[in-house]
This record gives sequence, C-alpha cells and structure tokens, in this order.
Amino acid sequence: HTDKRRNIKVGSLKAPILKFSTPICNHCNSARTQPHDRAWQRFSEALRGRAPPIAARQVIKPNRIFPYDTRHEMRNIHFYFLKLFGLLILEGKLPIDIASFSQALIHERPHPNVYLAFGPAPDEPRIGATDVQCASLNDRCAFATWFYEVGNLFVNIMYAIDGEKREGLLNAWHPRLGHQRLVLARFLTDNGNHANAVT
Repeated sequence: HTDKRRNIKVGSLKAPILKFSTPICNHCNSARTQPHDRAWQRFSEALRGRAPPIAARQVIKPNRIFPYDTRHEMRNIHFYFLKLFGLLILEGKLPIDIASFSQALIHERPHPNVYLAFGPAPDEPRIGATDVQCASLNDRCAFATWFYEVGNLFVNIMYAIDGEKREGLLNAWHPRLGHQRLVLARFLTDNGNHANAVT
C-alpha cells in the first residue's frame, strides 16, 4: 500500500497484484535475466544473513560474496534493478528514455545513469518497494529514485542525468566505479512513508 492507495490483500506470491502489468517477453523475463536474478538472490541473502547485522557506513567487499568473477556478478545486480526500474518507468509513464534501458539489458552494458545504494533498513524489516519519485527539468526526468526493501536490506535505485549532483549519489555504486568495495548508506524515513539516503 501507499499513501494514495489503501491496503490490498495479496493472498500468495503468485497473486496478480505482485506482477507488473507491463508486458515483457518470456525470454527476457526468464532466460536472459535469470543470471541477474540469481546474482541478486545470492548478494541479498549474504547481506541479510550477516552476523552482526549490516550497519550504515560499513564496508562490504563483494569478492567475499562472489569469489569468482566478482565484476560480472556485480554487473548482474545492476541489470537486475535495471529491469525492474524499466518496468516501473513504463507502468508510471515517466518521462525517461526507456530505449536506453532496453539496449543496456540486451547488450549487457551498464546503464550510464542508473546508480544503486545499499544499506540497512531504517525501520522494522519487511518486503516491499516505494513509488518512484521523479524530479523534472524541462519536461523530462532529471532525477528519479525508488526504494526496494527485503528484510533488513534497503536498496535505493537512482536515475540521474549527466551533471546531477544529488546527496543520495554520494555513496551510490555504479559498475564503472569498480567492485572492490561498497560503503553501505544510511537511510532515514520521513514520517515512515518515504526514505532518504544520507551520508
């Protein structure tokens, strides 16, 4: 549920409410992106299963999660969120060029304007995602952000056109920044509804 929509009973993991209404071909949704799904599952399980639990500003070394071909697996995580973000853009009819998302996935080239920030959930662990928030400039989206939460792990997925300097981008990760280390972000909630990344 969101501030604009009342709670909807889900029922099961196969419920239609959990599926995107936007069409995506079976090959792209399964075979093409399956390695991305597996990389995210492995990465998220590793972070959520840490003892003690993950903490803000903690340094994570991805090669301890992916000892073989770390760079490739971290790119797969980027692609996992690229697919989800692309579907949200289509569903929300956001003024963002979706063709660049498709091309990035088809050719397995990281999208130059999509960043990720990982960190501990700012409140009680749960599973869900926020709506996409978009800041426009000259009738196009200059910066967009949404949050994805699974258990005690929060992910801020950001789209920023060249030249954007938002606070949330300071600790954000992009494949071009390398894969040696990630610094976990600290997230705060605004009245329990929206999350913000802080440094």
